[in-house]
Amino acid sequence: MKALLLLLAHLYTFSAFEIGKAHTANYEFSNGQWFDGKKFIKKTMYSVNGVWVDKRPERIDSLFDLQNNFILPPFSEAHTHALEGIGHYKQTIEKYLNDGVFYVKNPNNIAPWTKNLKTEINGPSTLDGSFANGGLTSTGGHPEILYEDRIREQVSAYIDNAPRGYFKNKSYFTVNSEKEFEAQWPLILEGKPDFIKVYLANSEDIDGVPPVSKYTLRKGLDPTLVPIIVKKAHKEGLRVSAHVETRVDFLAALNSDVDEITHTPGFYLFSKDELDRYRLREEDAKLAAKKGVFVVTTLLSRNLTEDPGLMPFVKEMQAYNLSLLHKHKVKIVIGGDHAPSPWAEVLALLELDIFDNLTILKMWCEVSPQTIFPDRKLGQFKAGYEASFIGMEDNPILDLTSVTKITKLVKQGHPIEKTINTPPITSHGSNH
Repeated sequence: MKALLLLLAHLYTFSAFEIGKAHTANYEFSNGQWFDGKKFIKKTMYSVNGVWVDKRPERIDSLFDLQNNFILPPFSEAHTHALEGIGHYKQTIEKYLNDGVFYVKNPNNIAPWTKNLKTEINGPSTLDGSFANGGLTSTGGHPEILYEDRIREQVSAYIDNAPRGYFKNKSYFTVNSEKEFEAQWPLILEGKPDFIKVYLANSEDIDGVPPVSKYTLRKGLDPTLVPIIVKKAHKEGLRVSAHVETRVDFLAALNSDVDEITHTPGFYLFSKDELDRYRLREEDAKLAAKKGVFVVTTLLSRNLTEDPGLMPFVKEMQAYNLSLLHKHKVKIVIGGDHAPSPWAEVLALLELDIFDNLTILKMWCEVSPQTIFPDRKLGQFKAGYEASFIGMEDNPILDLTSVTKITKLVKQGHPIEKTINTPPITSHGSNH
């Protein structure tokens, strides 16, 4: 009888897996072609209680046929404002999962809204999210004006036409001195952020005269405050992500020992005569590599550039800076900011024609989850890592569009039912 049961188990295909089944069990996944960081190799993998093991357990509860699919670690979205907790957020979560995205990071959410997501995410078969619960900036700095003068009007139905100032201490905190920071710090911690977000923007203009521009150049924190904030955050076990716009911002973030830089300089230009303001140098990339900082692509933030005639210069700057960072082995991760989906950001990366498919896949599957959940073992098929993966019928190294045709989703040994015809991901227009 035991032999017959094992034979029947071998006849199961992946689709026969019982959705919702407890994953405190031992599973065998056969007939899969598994990504090893360079290529796909055919082998059998085993999970015990949602974690990969390197040997076949004595007891196998279920065996599953992957039908010769190409198996990748799940995708990540390392910078998004789409997942907020208002509107059709359940559909947004569903869309992410259908697209093979298991891990997302929102570096400037609106904390009261995010509470609505509590029962919808960070579970054994759901999307996992990490949130900053508001960023630190100066009075009148980015994103204060964005939230109070634009987003407030866009979401008036959700906040009952609240007056200007509604978002203060919800989506941003104003810090103009060390004394103000010390006073704000308990309030910031009270929100239980997963990490701290700081804003640097056009730091070179703080003590000088800004360049002539017909467009308003944004501002952020006094850069001398950032190392103070970082030191305090690290003492609390919190990592720090920094918004940057210019090369000087980038260096200020590095020299403050931030853990992540949420933009690649060059997404915004206001004049073709000011290109050096955004162009990184060899020594900058070397320092970023030495510091071990993560840098998020956010290519589609270039849509903030007001003058369409500058777009070729923007794209050239993005290609140059990303190529330079990659040359020096800086950890580049995929995040689209206000992109409609991570795939849209990947398409923008392909358009620059600076990385091959393998390099992009490694950024997306292996490196990106490290900056979202640095304390978890994600992104590799090794013993001790979470038994999560996505599958597709064609080899994405040969054709990256294969990732748009995902057939299998497994999180921590637990298959997720893939649905169809979900609406596209949209953000609330925050354009951070």
